[in-house]
Amino acid sequence: MKNIEETKLSIVVTAHNEGLYLYKTILSIEKSIELLPEISYEIIISLDNPDDETIRVAKFLSKKKQIKIFESSFGNPADNRNFAISKAKGSICALIDGDDLVSKNWFKNGLAKLKENENSIIRPQIHAMFGTRMNSLSIWQMRNSTEKNIDSIQMSYWNPWTLTLIAKTELLKDTPFKPQKGGFGFEDYLFNCDIISKNIPILIAPETTFFYRQRPNVSVSTQHKNTILDYSDLFDIEYIKSIEMPIPQKKTSSRINIKKYYRALYDIAKKSENIRRAMSPVASRILSKKNMKKLPTFFIEDWREINAIENQLYPTKEKISQVEFHPLTFNPLDNEYGIVYKKLCEQISGNNIDYLFLAPAMSGRGGTEKLISNYIRALKEIHPKWNIGILSTQPFNKPTIDFFSNLGVDLIDFGRLTKKMGDYEKNIIWSRLLIQAKIKNLHLINDEYWYRWLSEHKSVIKEKNIKLNISLFMREFTSQKDRILSFADPQLVEVWDIVNLVFTDNQAVIDQALENNLFEKSKFRVHYQPQTIEEDNNSNNIEYGQKIKILWASRIALQKRPDILKKISKELSKDFEIDAYGVIEKKQYSKNYFKDSRVNYMGGFKGINSIETSNYDIYLYTSQTDGVPNILLEVASKGIPIVSSNIGGISEFITDKESGLLVDMEDIDGYVKAIEFLKNNPTYAEKFTANLRKKLKTQHSWESFIDKISKDI
Repeated sequence: MKNIEETKLSIVVTAHNEGLYLYKTILSIEKSIELLPEISYEIIISLDNPDDETIRVAKFLSKKKQIKIFESSFGNPADNRNFAISKAKGSICALIDGDDLVSKNWFKNGLAKLKENENSIIRPQIHAMFGTRMNSLSIWQMRNSTEKNIDSIQMSYWNPWTLTLIAKTELLKDTPFKPQKGGFGFEDYLFNCDIISKNIPILIAPETTFFYRQRPNVSVSTQHKNTILDYSDLFDIEYIKSIEMPIPQKKTSSRINIKKYYRALYDIAKKSENIRRAMSPVASRILSKKNMKKLPTFFIEDWREINAIENQLYPTKEKISQVEFHPLTFNPLDNEYGIVYKKLCEQISGNNIDYLFLAPAMSGRGGTEKLISNYIRALKEIHPKWNIGILSTQPFNKPTIDFFSNLGVDLIDFGRLTKKMGDYEKNIIWSRLLIQAKIKNLHLINDEYWYRWLSEHKSVIKEKNIKLNISLFMREFTSQKDRILSFADPQLVEVWDIVNLVFTDNQAVIDQALENNLFEKSKFRVHYQPQTIEEDNNSNNIEYGQKIKILWASRIALQKRPDILKKISKELSKDFEIDAYGVIEKKQYSKNYFKDSRVNYMGGFKGINSIETSNYDIYLYTSQTDGVPNILLEVASKGIPIVSSNIGGISEFITDKESGLLVDMEDIDGYVKAIEFLKNNPTYAEKFTANLRKKLKTQHSWESFIDKISKDI
């Protein structure tokens, strides 16, 4: 061993609570370094808040002159690695975690590869994950980095390389690991992003293996649960948009599908002792032969030799048959999900989003669209330089796209592009977009996916100081009439500590939410939705002796109670005629729902302007739950008198017997009497419509709405 000042290689081992496993890691390092008897080296064991057992093992190892022990209390792997690298005397540095193992050729082949390209990061060829709770190994054959644009697309979803590496010490000092806080993790992933951003190549040392130990409650998947990757220049939105679209790589090959078939056969066999005796050996032999063809000879040898250090590792036929393969092993440049991220970036007009609506499924003609468009128009006036976007978990249909097309907002079709993905994949792509777009404000509207994601990533919202606003609507009642559904409970409850403000279109929804939840009242705001009055529309005048035409326009859905409408029509005399407009919810009602009634079903409609409202004398509303419905505002602007169920926030707009007639929701006789009253007292109808228009000009004016939004957003 040469004098320490002449040290060429510093082997950094970071540890925390590895205990006895730390000793095995050092044994594998010493075994590997034996192939380089001429090299001067040191082993730096850097302990970060170590437990007693890890300290005991480290003290024993410190008796060896090549080993140095440092103890600190950083509380994160990034700072611990950076600290250890700063202590390195060697011009070359190798990193490994304190419970993993390296193959005998790692240092020999790794240093030889580094000599070919000194300004590079060297990684093992095979990553083999093992653990006492695993049947066998999970194998991942890693690849060389390619061009920055190709790697950036793939890396927007995948991290193609694990930690273990060899590189020049100065290079590692110039590109330090970044400590992750507040809901962020994956410091190794972010380090790789920084390396690729700097166009530093990552090269694979041939015929080398790294054995990654998976420990219960300590594995990466556990440590980084509900954390996401922080911002990286590699995924900059403008940069990603500038990349020429790469060709998607082929999906998993048929060979792997065949392997899955036999694997399923083997799993079934294990469940029954009798079947296992008959079938398991057959399936095992088939899988073993197939997997042997996929596994390099050197790896089988590495697997066999590491048994001397880690007795649970040995390539028996059964273990070989049970090998799992990481998807990138057979498709190393898979970029399918990365291309989805690129397509999402291309739907953003700039490099960031100032205000993003997280929307539920939209039809292109509902109240949600109207509400969002009102906020957009107000924000455009208040914050003209803001970039505003709408993102939904459901695909945008053509009516929705047309509805928002003239508002100058980014329609980000997350739902369509991630339609075939599970939540795990969606979460990765969404989190990438959230951070890279530097979103400042989120506005959530009735969607369980976003509530769930936010409840699991509160630290991210807090760390990035993202303002979360919520639009809360009325309770929903189902066919089980004693059951209440509401996004206030439990969804709003679960994210309450990260909520900035809650917006409603009426006071009643706030009162309901406070009945069984101790929310802070100061976070609630009533934003009565604006409605433009069509001044050239005269009030519809009811004429004595004429047949009265009644308009009913809503979704044909349980919430809107078309059953009440049918009962009302049955009780009205032939002096009344009812036309019903609305799309039928097929899961709730048949297309012939109104066939055996006195209701004339007129089909769907595209907003109130698509109906010739001048042909109608009364508007009838029978909804079971609502806030202040947009349809009532629109009808009032047309000058049609309204008879409505007295639910939700409707009484905040219509005052009974002053600006309309309100009826207990299920009081059929009450509806009939109200309709007959308007027929027999047309002057009241004129009074009601005039008073409603006054309400529109004050409570529901654009000036009032913009004033409130300017104070709250």
